[in-house]
Amino acid sequence: MTISTGEPLITRADIDDLVTRVRLSAGDTRELEAAGAALFAADGPGPADAQLIRQRLLVTALHHGGTLLAKLLSRLSPRETAMVRRYAHRLANFLDTLETWATQPIMLALMRFGLPYGEAETIAVAVLTLVW
Repeated sequence: MTISTGEPLITRADIDDLVTRVRLSAGDTRELEAAGAALFAADGPGPADAQLIRQRLLVTALHHGGTLLAKLLSRLSPRETAMVRRYAHRLANFLDTLETWATQPIMLALMRFGLPYGEAETIAVAVLTLVW
């Protein structure tokens, strides 16, 4: 997926930043490096595989922060940004359990965390915009 300037929504620099952050927390970066290589390979993954890779990258960004998380937060109001920061780990753990990412289950999870309907909807749409 690309933004209006023609650049991909998730860039190689975003993945490199995640790799650095995971490495600093003594995590295993092999999966991230393989995801980056697959996402930006010449022949590239199919659309479904690319979406799965972007989902894994977003879950990692919710756990570790970085430029990819900043891209998500830039689409939100200050209050919604604060809510995502507050519940980032819980949201990441929930997203990790989903087989199919859709607006409604994400919204319901956010509302269970205590967010109002409107904010939950905006955050769910922003999350899905990054991975579709």
